[in-house]
Amino acid sequence: MIKTSVSIVLDKRRIKANGLYPAKLRVFTSTPRKQKLYPINFDFSEKDFASIWETSKPRAEHKENRKKLQAIEVKANRDIDGLKRFTFEAFESVFYGAMEPTHSDTFSLFDVVIKEKLALGSISTAEKYDLAKKCLQAFRRHKNEGADQLHIEEISIEFLKEYDHYCEKVKNLSVATRGIYLRNLRTIYNLAIKKGYVSNQGYPFGRDGFSISTSSKVNKALSQEELKTLWHTKPSTPQQEMAKDFWFFSYYSYGLNTKDLCELTHSSVRSDEFDYVRAKTKKTKKEVTRKKVALNVPLKQIIERRKVSDSNYLFGLISDNDSAIERHKKIKMTNSFINKHFRKFAISAGIRPELASKLGTYHARHSFATIAIKSGKSMALVSEILHDGNLAMTAAYLKSFSSEEYQNLSDDMVL
Repeated sequence: MIKTSVSIVLDKRRIKANGLYPAKLRVFTSTPRKQKLYPINFDFSEKDFASIWETSKPRAEHKENRKKLQAIEVKANRDIDGLKRFTFEAFESVFYGAMEPTHSDTFSLFDVVIKEKLALGSISTAEKYDLAKKCLQAFRRHKNEGADQLHIEEISIEFLKEYDHYCEKVKNLSVATRGIYLRNLRTIYNLAIKKGYVSNQGYPFGRDGFSISTSSKVNKALSQEELKTLWHTKPSTPQQEMAKDFWFFSYYSYGLNTKDLCELTHSSVRSDEFDYVRAKTKKTKKEVTRKKVALNVPLKQIIERRKVSDSNYLFGLISDNDSAIERHKKIKMTNSFINKHFRKFAISAGIRPELASKLGTYHARHSFATIAIKSGKSMALVSEILHDGNLAMTAAYLKSFSSEEYQNLSDDMVL
């Protein structure tokens, strides 16, 4: 437990225009040693403050102010005692009336995070938190329990096991989706601890609690022959032509994702290369680094076919006038457009239907990585391009090879 003490003091560091000093509420913690002074809307001279507060028997004209200061001190102590875990932030919320009772409610905390993500322009992340919240509410309804509120203290190891089972067996969610929802819930729980709405004792996640399952990475790469077939086959519609160009632009650009493709500007392209800051890492890396892509003939051809000269953005897929939500929608629609029409094109090009019907932009990224490694490029180089040098992540990304490749390896070993 964090030991705290509360007192009323006269802040004599600065005299106010009225010739008086402000009285402050002092909250002090001994472990660690820290104090904060809070305004309480009282001003006194040194003499009056001593007569009101620093004596056991104040004069009659000072008794009313003494009662008011005592009430403030009592309220502060009561608010601190009511916290599950003391933090200055939690105390301030309660003391100044900013914390509503619903803030200890899990769904209200989800709303706080969603609002913050939207304000930062992290639309996709906000959507994931919203979906996680709705799934949790559906779980409550499934159990015939209230979906309007869920107190943070109700989330226990047993609760998480039941919720994960519901997501898997009732909602038929994949391991990856369940992982996203549960990690988001864990973030909400950690936020509640930080704000003092729940104690960290009995923390339900982690080594001694509920472990969130992770999905094994599946290599979604096309073979070199399949890639050649697609590149040299002419699409049958303008939509398929555009989808093919953008899919292969991603492939030839070392697995560039759709958001980064949409956000490329004319100024980022030079005669022999273009550069960009990967959108996924803009808000997660302390030091922003620019990725470089050397322009080959296919990339130059696609740029010439698809560039939009009267837009600041290379392909004119988004606009400077777009709000964060509008931009997010356009990028999402672009990704859906590429996937939809590239799949139709792949089927007409003779790619096996079970693969062609599932092809997406992520296959371009996996295909680049796998072909690069198989052609003799170092794991370190590919890792730097894909995951900023995280070799373990890249190894997991590429770990799945076909049975045919293992057979070829075994055949090559025969003396």
